[in-house]
Amino acid sequence: MKKSIHLLAILLTTLFAVGETANAQQIGEWQVYPSYIQATQNIVVGSRVYSLCEGSLLYYDTEDTEVFTYDCLHHLNGVRIIHMGYSAEAKRLILVYEDSNIDLLDADDNVVNLPSLRDKSITGKDVSALYVDGHMAYLATGFGFVEVDMQEGVFRNTYQLDLAAISIAVSTENVFLGTAQGLYTCSRSENMHQKSNWRQHDNVTWHGLVWHDSHLLGLTWGAIYTISLTGGSNSRVSGTGTQIMKRSGDYLLWANSSSISFCTSLSDVTTIPHDNAWQDVSYAGGLFWASEGEKGLSAYKLEGGVMTYSQGPIQPNSPKHDLFYRMTWIGDRLLVAGGINTVDGYYNPATAMTYENGTWTNFQEIDPPAEYPSFNQSNTTNLVQDPADATHHFASLHRIGLCEYRDGKCVKLYNCDNSPLRSILPDIDKYYNYVSCAGLQYDADGNLWMLNSETDTIVRVMRPNGHWAALYYPEIAGVSLCDDYLFHSSGLIFLNSRRTDNAGFFCFDTNRTLDNPRDDRHRLRTTIVNQDGTSYSPYEFYCMAEDLDGRIWCGTSTGLFVINDAESFLSDDFQFEQVKIARNDGSGLADYLLNGVGISCIAVDGANRKWVGTIDNGLYLISADGTEMIHHFQAGDSPLLSDNVLSIAVHPYTGLVMIGCENGLCSYVSDATEAEEHLEKDLVNVFPNPVTPDYTGPIAVRGLTMDAEVKILSSTGQLVWSGTSVGGTFTWNGCNKNGRRVASGIYHVVANNAEGKKAIVTRIVMIR
Repeated sequence: MKKSIHLLAILLTTLFAVGETANAQQIGEWQVYPSYIQATQNIVVGSRVYSLCEGSLLYYDTEDTEVFTYDCLHHLNGVRIIHMGYSAEAKRLILVYEDSNIDLLDADDNVVNLPSLRDKSITGKDVSALYVDGHMAYLATGFGFVEVDMQEGVFRNTYQLDLAAISIAVSTENVFLGTAQGLYTCSRSENMHQKSNWRQHDNVTWHGLVWHDSHLLGLTWGAIYTISLTGGSNSRVSGTGTQIMKRSGDYLLWANSSSISFCTSLSDVTTIPHDNAWQDVSYAGGLFWASEGEKGLSAYKLEGGVMTYSQGPIQPNSPKHDLFYRMTWIGDRLLVAGGINTVDGYYNPATAMTYENGTWTNFQEIDPPAEYPSFNQSNTTNLVQDPADATHHFASLHRIGLCEYRDGKCVKLYNCDNSPLRSILPDIDKYYNYVSCAGLQYDADGNLWMLNSETDTIVRVMRPNGHWAALYYPEIAGVSLCDDYLFHSSGLIFLNSRRTDNAGFFCFDTNRTLDNPRDDRHRLRTTIVNQDGTSYSPYEFYCMAEDLDGRIWCGTSTGLFVINDAESFLSDDFQFEQVKIARNDGSGLADYLLNGVGISCIAVDGANRKWVGTIDNGLYLISADGTEMIHHFQAGDSPLLSDNVLSIAVHPYTGLVMIGCENGLCSYVSDATEAEEHLEKDLVNVFPNPVTPDYTGPIAVRGLTMDAEVKILSSTGQLVWSGTSVGGTFTWNGCNKNGRRVASGIYHVVANNAEGKKAIVTRIVMIR
């Protein structure tokens, strides 16, 4: 019997397999998308070279040349690794995360998680340095240090010394702590918990410490010294600008931007001139493995006294950075801008990326123009695609203007020297670093809109023919941070003046005459008054999203508000709505939906439900009218990477929800897709089909009309299950109405549109 079912499965798989990659994801499934581009640290363990890439881990196997990546959904227990070490005795890596969580990883990818330090209620638990000696790991912290037995997989001791350690090393006899006030030492034979047993040796700030060849070496302000422990003078070992000092097996290595030095004994040092931008280096098997930042992980060998490139770079296809400030789906292509629009002087690397068919494309950033000697390229705030040309893109940058791309390469920079964009500080030497640009949007006529904040005329438009328009509105003239546009289906245009001066939501109507602002209507609302007359003055006005009914959902620092009628926003008697949630406790009272919660971003799915991202409160999915809380995802109880959600983009036809968090990008496959206008059999597909014995998730029928009525019938015509689609998707758990898994066989899906006027029939194959 098993053999016949197996043959049937092969046949039916051929007949019914769905070719679309997005459909191969199970509803409710999570995925993460770490960046593996920027190599920052590496360790060689046998044939493996482990590499940290901006907090994500991979290894390269030098024997089979395979690359294996790790993430928090597979093997690891956190995100953003900041320290990595290896114990040959314990045969384990130690991984220390930004939040002080710890993983121990062996060669078989078994992981022991040690969350105690992370979960401990203690001040100063951030780990500033890691030192491995034998099977023990020593973690420098803001209160002293911690010992981890990597062999046994346990914490051994926590030393609360009221010393903010920034570096640590150990010898057979002593432990050495570097602090901002100087070097402290203590004999391991004494009670190291007693602060009085720790002696201040000097007042030098040692940023790094290493015990090697019976010497204590310290790195301070770009130079390495052997530290005299007997009262003599320290001896200088390296030249200036030293950025790397580490042990690698039996070797000590150090490097600056022009040379690499290594030795087993300090009396016999080899120094090789080599211009480099290395962030870390290890040595094994005659190869120097260099972490070269955005150039990835590469190997070099020493030939004739010259460092020669050997292999690499090791860079799996991935996002350039874990930065996802703004995201938009254009068809099956996800556009990502990774900067941040801020007035707080926070700079992210300029990052423009696309994701399509499982592949990331990282755009080439601007080569600094020769005429701008201190060019500050950072904070890509928006990325848009030309509606007429899929290879043509524009990116806005927070302070240097507008960048034009063709095939992912920058071809032109628009700023105050060659366009109507204006500098915030036109009279200073570095005026070119103050050309604010954000909010890129194409309208239906192919005009490219943008926002030039902190200037007199903020609303700027570049037409398809290259001509520009400028729309002056006194209410927002000179405001510090206009963030984004919303082009409403009514023809009205909204934007958010995000914070400080004249913060609020602004609406204007150009009457489709860009060259004649005299007939425009416009209004700024800096105060929110709800239907009950309650007034709010949010500190920040973050976002807006139009739903399928034309309502506008607005996110602020004080909660979620709704504009029910866009046109009424311009009238004198306008009021926002706050959705009320009945308490259902017999009191007859209700509470405002998400009142007091900072709402950072909003997206609408195919069922008109709202995905609401928050500041430090995770991600919500609420019903179309907002009265039902369907999901609340938080980092502590789901794969959500951070409770601080920056952006959300919902693919309309697959239900894939891309979630940009403070710690990177993750996705969730929802049970709703955009509904089709007409019920057509060719548009309907089922996943998975056939349903194999090992599959226990929901079965999705996609491509339906809104609120389609669906029935699951057995081969004999008996009703097994029925329900209504959510948007364009209906889900079935594979059980009958008694909750029992149905038997093997072919089941018919009969779907009618909401009016019951048309029906289609397709099939699901169940294999038990």
